[in-house]
Amino acid sequence: MQIIRDPVTGVADPDLRTLISRVFTCVSDCPEILGFILVVEPGDTLAELEAQLGFSILDRRQEFIQEHDHWFELVFVTGQDGYGFEVFLSKSDGINPDLLAMCQRYATPGSV
Repeated sequence: MQIIRDPVTGVADPDLRTLISRVFTCVSDCPEILGFILVVEPGDTLAELEAQLGFSILDRRQEFIQEHDHWFELVFVTGQDGYGFEVFLSKSDGINPDLLAMCQRYATPGSV
């Protein structure tokens, strides 16, 4: 799992780098509303994700899930001021199947 807190953090995957860059561009006027970006990688457990986010990713309602070519993007708003987290989930082997199934069921088309 990767935790990204600023736009200068190195991300190897070019599609993910583009998606993360868009997130930081969108919050550039109000960067304090973004807690961090969590990148879920193969082998990450639900317990590890819950420990980082402070809630169950399967049980908490997300604002939206967007499907991109190689990634799912989940947005969770946790504060009345718009504060929240972004989660990027790779569409690769080794990702929790329940998490992938939730994304496939509820995602709307995105870009990249």
